[in-house]
Amino acid sequence: KKRKDNQAKIASEENMSSVTAMATAAAYESVANPTTPAPSPVNVPIAASKSNFIANATFTAAVSVGVPLAPRPSPPPTTVTAETKESEPLSIDKDLTRMVEDRIYGYTRSSDGMSIEYATSLLDSSRAVQFREGVRLGKALSINVDRLVHFAKKDMSHGRLEEAQEFYLQAVKMDPTDGRAYLGLSRIAQRRGDLEYAKALLKEGIGRSSGGFVTVRGPSEKKIDNRTKKSEKRDRYDAGPKLGTIPDVGPNPFLLQTLGTLEQKMGNLAAAEELYLQALRSRPSHAAAWVALAQLRTKELRQGAKAGRACYQSAERELQRIGAKPNAFVYTAWASMEYKKGKEDDVKSVRKSSELYRKALEADPRCSAAYLQLGVMESECGNFDTAKECFEKVLTFDQRNSRVLQAYAIMESRRPSDEVNSRRVLDLFERALRVNPRDAGVYQAYALYVVELGDIDAARDLLKRGTEVDKRHAPVWQAWGVLETRYNTAKVARDVFQQGIWACAQPGGGQSGGRRCARLWQAWGVLEDQEGDHSAARRCFSRALDADQRNVAAVTAWALMEADLGNFVDARSIFERTLKYFSSQSDDKTAVWRAYEIMEERAGNYRRAQQVFQRSMREDMTSKDEEIVPERASDVDMVDSSFKEKSKEVEVSRWETEGSDLGAEVWMNNGSIEGKVPAKMMKKLRNGDSKKKEKGR
Repeated sequence: KKRKDNQAKIASEENMSSVTAMATAAAYESVANPTTPAPSPVNVPIAASKSNFIANATFTAAVSVGVPLAPRPSPPPTTVTAETKESEPLSIDKDLTRMVEDRIYGYTRSSDGMSIEYATSLLDSSRAVQFREGVRLGKALSINVDRLVHFAKKDMSHGRLEEAQEFYLQAVKMDPTDGRAYLGLSRIAQRRGDLEYAKALLKEGIGRSSGGFVTVRGPSEKKIDNRTKKSEKRDRYDAGPKLGTIPDVGPNPFLLQTLGTLEQKMGNLAAAEELYLQALRSRPSHAAAWVALAQLRTKELRQGAKAGRACYQSAERELQRIGAKPNAFVYTAWASMEYKKGKEDDVKSVRKSSELYRKALEADPRCSAAYLQLGVMESECGNFDTAKECFEKVLTFDQRNSRVLQAYAIMESRRPSDEVNSRRVLDLFERALRVNPRDAGVYQAYALYVVELGDIDAARDLLKRGTEVDKRHAPVWQAWGVLETRYNTAKVARDVFQQGIWACAQPGGGQSGGRRCARLWQAWGVLEDQEGDHSAARRCFSRALDADQRNVAAVTAWALMEADLGNFVDARSIFERTLKYFSSQSDDKTAVWRAYEIMEERAGNYRRAQQVFQRSMREDMTSKDEEIVPERASDVDMVDSSFKEKSKEVEVSRWETEGSDLGAEVWMNNGSIEGKVPAKMMKKLRNGDSKKKEKGR
């Protein structure tokens, strides 16, 4: 029965289509021959439909029957009114449309527009589109690589590393000279913890990728005055006429700067500095390289504010030279350095930092880093309401910034005791963890606040979770070890410090584990000093200084321990040796001078304390006040050599490493004494020297 119903339905549809074809054919005959009388209408059982559908059906039926189509009659002339103008669609810019098509499909047109020629034709062998066995030869269009890089970044943001790696490998295969693919592959390797492979990828990209260019623009023709809007002031940098381009004179500066950052992370500071300088030689207007070089010299190499200020001023001048838009991150990093390197309660440094933050926000009103650093500075100055406005401003357009939420919570916890809302502080920390559950810094700050509330077990659990999400985060390990030192046994604290050193050890860091482990060795030394094991404390402090020769906390703790034990000669030698490592007058060197002076005052040696103070003031006054700022791109090496000339390290004493019988407590580093000589051995050495003098007399 169903089969019969289907056959009847199909037959009825065929009859309807034939009747429709006959009706449309007759209609077209009447249009073609107006003299012929129109046929009588045919009753067709078709439901009413839209006019477009009827026209399409009529045209199809006429073509199928073979009726010749008559030309379309011209529409009657209409008068243009204001209403018709408004109803007309917007006109299409044909020239712009043709230009976009030419760029996408890669061909050019002749002057008359009639002939088309591919831009990647066989006439240019470097850009020819050739195929061999189904594989395209030559350089692909940049839009194809852009598409692959876009999909790779999207997968990386969602944690799909395998899919992102496949897209980057396709991009490398399509265009081996594009450095973005190598940069993405190196970041994937860093996420997996394979730093050596990441370095190899960057080196391969530097060798194979080609340098780019920067566009030079002239001054804008728009007049800027007080009545000009802020948006128009920002756009004036892009509105200037294009004067030309400046190609890079070396390898890809982005890959060089990224490789320098990786070397700095691995503890190779000299190699990192050289890579930053190479990036600046290749492109003097590369802002990221200037910022990285300034932070390396001021934070890692402990140089003064002049070294960092020279880099930031050079970056600002180079960007102005090519007519580029001011870089918000340059001003943000510069402002942070001016505030941190300034003296406490220094109104001048705060005013200078505020001005630089204002410039950063003018360049980019949505710069989260500028608002974050400005809020931190205001909170430390006691302006809690202003800091709150900064943090709230960031959260309006960057709700998933865990660092802003962390700083916001810390600011709320620093309010006066009668104004602190502990529930709000905890809520902010919880929001930060929900946004980024793998941020170990949030766990550390959260745990320290919980300790203030008196919940030691909860703080211990937070610190443990922080070490699990990021095992290479040394401050979390240090905070956990110090917590166990104060509220648990020394054995548990030693285990925490040892696990942290094993986890944070850097490749090439030697027995001390690298600069990242210096703070752990210092905290371990303080623990052993409190427990009364001074020999173990000396070993820990020596390892801390081997990992970081300029670690002020380790130097101060070791010297004060020796002074408390009555070994003032050893304490003075520790201070004197550390002062040699600082190339110029900086805040860290000033802190060492101050600790040296306090030690002599506590011992009652006021004359020596006065001498130390006079030496520090003499060095501060004799230091050069001129700031070394390169005037040209070729003067970058001059800045580097000027600082290297000052940093000549001098060893206090040197012993032969072979056949040394000074005891097991001495730990030597390339022949230099890094440990503590036993008191008995020092006494024997002094007695032997005195006997030799008496015999000589």
